Amino acid sequence: MSKDIPVVSIVGKQNTGKTTLISLIVPLLKKKGYKIGTIKYNIPSFEIDYKGKDTYRHYQAGADVVSISSSKKLAIVKRVSKKSPSIQTIIESNYQDIDIVLVEGYKHWRYPYIEIQNNLQQRNSKSKADKHHLRIISTANTHPLVPAFTENDLKNAIHFIESTMK
Repeated sequence: MSKDIPVVSIVGKQNTGKTTLISLIVPLLKKKGYKIGTIKYNIPSFEIDYKGKDTYRHYQAGADVVSISSSKKLAIVKRVSKKSPSIQTIIESNYQDIDIVLVEGYKHWRYPYIEIQNNLQQRNSKSKADKHHLRIISTANTHPLVPAFTENDLKNAIHFIESTMK
């Protein structure tokens, strides 16, 4: 029987700091002993393999599933139908040994979510408080494309994520 894995989406416009936030909170959650999974969702196309490699050749030859593994990691490339699998399907198939899954993007899936806004958006938006939604404002002290988060932002994000796990 599979367990329901808690999911939290990290959403926001491009360059607001979604990846930065995830890369900051994953180690904090790991220090607390959690097993973390992440999903980068809704990318139109991607490549994780490249021409000339054995697994690339296997896939190009027509294999429906190709994997490469070592004692430290496993990667699987699987052909899918015209429709991308749902987040739930991906989790049920691959994340059963994980405590929490963080999904970058895709707010419309009705999972609890952390919304990242930049300073300009903050001035133009209404405050939204909700047990399924946390808003964090990214600030850039050095460069407008380098999002920064305060220690309080990170604590709030961890608290929000842990609250979804109960």
